[in-house]
Amino acid sequence: MADNTDLSFTGLTDEQAQELHSVYMSGLTLFTLVAVIAHIATYIWAPWF
Repeated sequence: MADNTDLSFTGLTDEQAQELHSVYMSGLTLFTLVAVIAHIATYIWAPWF
């Protein structure tokens, strides 16, 4: 078990925090990509300019 001195205020070790960050960033990238595609598709269907 991890020693309590190497935990941050979240209770995660550095390795766990880095893994969580990489998963979060992957999800954010996927969400952004889907949003951009949706905006492009909507603009092609009904231009707002």
